[in-house]
Amino acid sequence: MRYVILGGGPSGYAAASAAAALGAEVTLIEERGLGGSCTLTDAIPSKTLLSTATVLASIDRADQCGVEFEHGKPHVDMLRTVAHARWVATHQSRGIRDRLEETTVQVVHGRGTIVEPGLVRVDCDGYTTDVPYDNLLISTGASPWLPAFAEIDHQRVFTTREVLDQRETPEHLIVVGAGATGCEYSEFFASSGSKITLLSARSQILPNEDEDVAEIIQEGFLSRGMEIQMDARITNIDLDDDHVIVKAEDGRSFRGTHAIICMGQRANTAGLGLDVVGVELDARGAIVIDDDMRTTAPNVYAAGDVAGGMMLASTGAMQGRHAALHAFGATEGTLSLTNVAWTIFTRPEVASVGLSAAKASRIGRQVDVTKHYLNANPRGVISGWNVGMIKLITDPETGVLLGGSIVGYRACEMIATIALAVNEGLTVESLANTGVVTPSMSESLQRAAERAMNRRMARSGTGVAVPKTQPLGA
Repeated sequence: MRYVILGGGPSGYAAASAAAALGAEVTLIEERGLGGSCTLTDAIPSKTLLSTATVLASIDRADQCGVEFEHGKPHVDMLRTVAHARWVATHQSRGIRDRLEETTVQVVHGRGTIVEPGLVRVDCDGYTTDVPYDNLLISTGASPWLPAFAEIDHQRVFTTREVLDQRETPEHLIVVGAGATGCEYSEFFASSGSKITLLSARSQILPNEDEDVAEIIQEGFLSRGMEIQMDARITNIDLDDDHVIVKAEDGRSFRGTHAIICMGQRANTAGLGLDVVGVELDARGAIVIDDDMRTTAPNVYAAGDVAGGMMLASTGAMQGRHAALHAFGATEGTLSLTNVAWTIFTRPEVASVGLSAAKASRIGRQVDVTKHYLNANPRGVISGWNVGMIKLITDPETGVLLGGSIVGYRACEMIATIALAVNEGLTVESLANTGVVTPSMSESLQRAAERAMNRRMARSGTGVAVPKTQPLGA
């Protein structure tokens, strides 16, 4: 079978590896570089930049541990910081290339366009080649949304794609959009020395998180001197000499030296020839797919950001792998993304999985909500990272974990335990009775589970049956 993939991001290279393992003749077509936006311009570079912010934060509290500096506070050299992020991105892209070279996947560099059913034409600097396919996967990703009302020069008014083009720290950066991306870049640039004005179109930052979760991050931002403006729906972004003017529909005006637009992503579907084979798009321009990643065109699949939904590298890889397996009839069921974890790399980090309290309220589902704060966690007190909480969402009758959020140091690592519990239908008793390391941040997971278990026992009035132990040797 000739299996062709348009796009070499997480969904593309995951599908390529799976299809090759199943014996397909795989051709992966990529225009920019292996790893896609995730590796080259978005997730990997941004988290590299945020690691700089973490280093600076550690230095800020070094005196608590008795560490002194003779030559004053450190500062960020933006050129070197950006160069390091570029190096990391290139290193990761090469790693993907090396892994694919161990397989039978053929990588073709260029832009692919569907010219007729069963045929993709690849253009690379004016040279074209035709690649036939039996099954096609579209995984071309997404790009930052560019609002028509914004005067974007990609230098003073820029998107996440141009962050790695910055040569100096902005004096006063206006961050337009307070979702995960906006908050992460607020974190980095504030740590680098920029004055930050963060604009949220909603009544809270991080609108996809529960209010109490977002509030911890908001309080941290404010304590570090950031300005946050709520309900700021932007209508204009203009350049005025050496300043940027951002205007909201309620008449408010915000003035800074630079602005970064973090207002979401749009699927990369233009110029792919999707109309030639009848691939349908939704109202936001993303490709319409079913639970098996099939589009409305025969033998054409789509996965990752180009299909909208949860725009995460992890979900893209899962979708790509599933699409390849489905094309070969190797799947045992449809793909569920209900219990996929995600993280926001602010200080502290935010990580969530499964059902939230807000969503449970919207759908009318009764749940137990248990909160456990991290201020007494011994590892957190030792390191100075003891701000945050663990929030567990459980079924009130069975104690089964339905979801959870962690706000705290290394939340991205700890969330895996809750994700596993949610995915496997485990109870809080199972989590409470799982041994953990002392001292560690994971201790608080156990404490939170114990609290949820005790609340359920107190409510039932009967307790939880504990099996009798047998004498040693019985």
